[in-house]
Amino acid sequence: MKRIDVHGHFLPALDDGCATLAESLECLRMMAGAGYDRAFCTPHCGSPSSNDPSNARVLDLVKLLQEQVTQAGIPIELKPGGELRLSPHIAEDLPKLGVPTYGHHGKYVLADLWEMDWPVWATRAVEWLQKRDFTVIIAHPERMPVLLEEPGKIAELAKLGVLFQGNLGPIGGADSRAVVSLAQRYLMDGRYFMVGTDGHRQGHMAARLKGLEKVQELVGAEKLQELTVRNPARLWG
Repeated sequence: MKRIDVHGHFLPALDDGCATLAESLECLRMMAGAGYDRAFCTPHCGSPSSNDPSNARVLDLVKLLQEQVTQAGIPIELKPGGELRLSPHIAEDLPKLGVPTYGHHGKYVLADLWEMDWPVWATRAVEWLQKRDFTVIIAHPERMPVLLEEPGKIAELAKLGVLFQGNLGPIGGADSRAVVSLAQRYLMDGRYFMVGTDGHRQGHMAARLKGLEKVQELVGAEKLQELTVRNPARLWG
């Protein structure tokens, strides 16, 4: 079974990811060349005030992109998802947009946070999701300011019942020294449930895909398979 990408901004001209359809297709072509045959499209979601897309709009855009991918002969299947920005307003905002679960299967939610600390409202947001039977997966913890300041705090977050998704770019060396060091530390400590490209632009993809080699170097081929195939398959459905 080939790899599944669990984090990517490949829907063209939607958020801060690919700017054009041509760029989206080239990114996905590079991923197919690196052994991927499935990918979730995870645009930024969750904030009506930022004009974030609803689940329905994401699904429509994924269908349109899939048509172009198939026409271009790129052997990758796409499914919808989203990268949910945790906020104090989740209970008010998400009913308007829909909870952006992987594959819209109503189970796993990718979420991020960029505050300098972990506020009380973030815990409440996670608990709001968990009470509705969603499993929260925190995106790229190695890039979160609170964990760069205090790496050991990830153990406290884990006690909330969340999982963690690492970014291949930092694991492979494509980020600041602090972020790279923390990404590799979390990888070797077994903190990641899965790893993804967090692909945004064509020019960044080679460096991000290089992280696959680094995962294998640091933790072995079997762990690479777990992080890019077996665990992501639980989300694919």
